[in-house]
Amino acid sequence: MTIFENRKGTQIHDPFLAQLPVIDASNVIFILTYSALAIFILSNLINPLRFIKGLQAYSLLLIMRTITIYLVPLEPPIGMIVLKDTVSNFFMNSNTGSYIVKDLFFSGHVSAVVLFFLIAENKLVKTKLLVLAFAIGTLILLQHVHYVMDVVAAPFFSFLAIKIVALAHKDKSISVLSSKRLSGKN
Repeated sequence: MTIFENRKGTQIHDPFLAQLPVIDASNVIFILTYSALAIFILSNLINPLRFIKGLQAYSLLLIMRTITIYLVPLEPPIGMIVLKDTVSNFFMNSNTGSYIVKDLFFSGHVSAVVLFFLIAENKLVKTKLLVLAFAIGTLILLQHVHYVMDVVAAPFFSFLAIKIVALAHKDKSISVLSSKRLSGKN
């Protein structure tokens, strides 16, 4: 991440983001994100194989995110308030101790919660995770941590990660678009 922070990126003109007020929602984003993680863990402990596949998909998501950050160097949005996420900042900080702000394309917080949503089987859990994903995405935009394209792209990468893991395992049970899921028979 230090390498990414030190290179010049592109400043994107984002007219939608420019219309949004700027608020510091770091604490709320932190609470919502780790609540989603807790919901994911607790709801999947009864199915260790599904849980492991979820972790594999998350690992793949992190690899995809690293690649896209490398391929799409961006400068932070104008007016950005640094997201202070204690856990992420512990693992991802620059060697000067400053916050990482150029890890933009695509949103890690949104993609992780959407991934949890896609893996979940229980309808109530899915509903809670979907609401959390929308809330986190909205708050991240209000804090101007990401461009709109970063937040909108995140679910597509989550879906791709799940599909790749399902294909690797030849597993139809984690197919998010299976007829079982579409018919609502969970």
